[in-house]
Amino acid sequence: MICGVTEAGEGTLWNFPTGSVGHDESVKGYAVEATDGHVGTVSWASYKAGESYCVVSYRDGGQDTHHVVPAGAVESVDHERRAVTLKVTATEVKATPTHADPDAPVDWAYVDQFERGMLGGGFVWPYTDV
Repeated sequence: MICGVTEAGEGTLWNFPTGSVGHDESVKGYAVEATDGHVGTVSWASYKAGESYCVVSYRDGGQDTHHVVPAGAVESVDHERRAVTLKVTATEVKATPTHADPDAPVDWAYVDQFERGMLGGGFVWPYTDV
């Protein structure tokens, strides 16, 4: 399960795990490890409560590819190693929406479509809002 609901009723899909990123810390440039191995690096991250995500970038077939990964997919952040560990596989990361400009924020209306399962012909990412 990627997303749950806190005791206050807030969804956690778009929030980093509590205590993983401080107000003066960033994960930009960190290596990204999926459950099945290295998947890329963080090229952009947003830390706004309820709207947090990482843009994970990697080379695929000679081209740079960038995917929007909800912060709720983050298992842990190791600032000493400069690494983000995810709770999902590399295939699941590559199934998230792409982002054309890895050095710029994502349009939240686009991300909202992701949450509603409207991208990719009924795309539903592995999370539960219960």
